[in-house]
Amino acid sequence: MHSSFLMTIAGISFFMYGMTLASENLQKLAANKIRGLISKLSDRPIVGVFVGILLTILIQSSGAVTSMLVGLGTAGVVTLQQVMGVILGTAIGTTITVQILSLNVAQYGLPLFTFAFVFYFLSKKRPFRRAMAVVMGFGLIFYGLELIGQGTQAIRETNYFINSLEYFKENPVVAIIVTAIFTAIVHSSAVTVGFAMSLAASGLISLTDAIYWVYGANIGTTATALVASLGGNYIARQIAWAHCFYKTASVFLFYFFTSQFAQWIQSSHIQRDVANSHTIFNIIAALIFL
Repeated sequence: MHSSFLMTIAGISFFMYGMTLASENLQKLAANKIRGLISKLSDRPIVGVFVGILLTILIQSSGAVTSMLVGLGTAGVVTLQQVMGVILGTAIGTTITVQILSLNVAQYGLPLFTFAFVFYFLSKKRPFRRAMAVVMGFGLIFYGLELIGQGTQAIRETNYFINSLEYFKENPVVAIIVTAIFTAIVHSSAVTVGFAMSLAASGLISLTDAIYWVYGANIGTTATALVASLGGNYIARQIAWAHCFYKTASVFLFYFFTSQFAQWIQSSHIQRDVANSHTIFNIIAALIFL
């Protein structure tokens, strides 16, 4: 019998690899069209928001989209004014994955992966294999979430883990910083928010505590573009730092009203509540900054 800690780490690993597999293959399927679409944006921020939402849903990674924007900025194809709307849209688009995860889809992970792998293994056509690889990625994401849920159910009796969570509850700023660092390392806000959903479903953290994790995940996801901008020109750095400032300022605006925010959205299904907090936070922030 595997330990609960090992099961939780394995779940996070499957989740991360599934996100990478889905994102990389989606980018290969649509990369050239995406670059062409972004490069045609002019001074139409509202259109840019919808483009950002669409691209993030397609690629399943806001970090990948913002990194692409940084690359286009380095090449002199776009300016910050052109892509700021897209940046706002990526923040909303990345919440769709979390919404899917909150619909109790974990049980379908292994069947979905197995089904897609059979067709991936038998097919010789590259576009079809990439499409099946995307489905395999989602299967691993769902299976990883299932393992995380099982692991967190078991480790709720572990003193060190419980003490850490209690410390985060008493020091929400520390919780935001730690989850931001974790998100920066794993390159996915969905992993952090998915983990928070599992902890909340296990009764280890409250909705208010989970929302602080959501804040940290949103700040941490900006690290991908910041790293990508290190070798770029000033336009690339503008785009990356604008993304970081937007996320950090959004968290600052919400931070002092977190308890009221949690009470407003609270229902009988805490996993849905965590996912909804992620979505509502990003929609309101995008409207404010638009």
